[in-house]
Amino acid sequence: MSFFDYPDTGPNAAPSAGVLLPDASEADWATLLEFTRALRFGAGQNVLEAGGGGRSLYVLLEGTLEVLPQSTRFGRQRPTGRLEAGSLVGEVSFFDGAPRSAGVRALTPVVLAEMTLQDFERLADHHPSLARSLLLDLGRILAGRLRRAEAGHGPADRGAL
Repeated sequence: MSFFDYPDTGPNAAPSAGVLLPDASEADWATLLEFTRALRFGAGQNVLEAGGGGRSLYVLLEGTLEVLPQSTRFGRQRPTGRLEAGSLVGEVSFFDGAPRSAGVRALTPVVLAEMTLQDFERLADHHPSLARSLLLDLGRILAGRLRRAEAGHGPADRGAL
């Protein structure tokens, strides 16, 4: 798996179907990461809470996360998936501003690159072409997840919180 492959990329997917910005250069990635901040969490720490707010987009740079749906009426949470390095987290709330649909907890020590909506706006002001590419690629990834879900090939929101 290359650095920005997604764990839910299936065998029938196009080679770049789950890769964020597959044509971006190292310089593009360095520029993009200048508009993020690194967040570190230890194993067992909650990263995002189901129902929580926030319009940040995260790229998992190192480690493994588990996705936890909202608690059942008995207060239990059963993990519904794992996310590996390169996965996106929070892109749905980034777009719509609605509460997080699921929680995320670190299974191992993790490092995330967080981009707030304000960070994205600064990126767009200084590097409009890169910001446009990022938006279009996020849309492409979300559309692919939706198509897989509609076709019955798994959850549409794996990594989309």
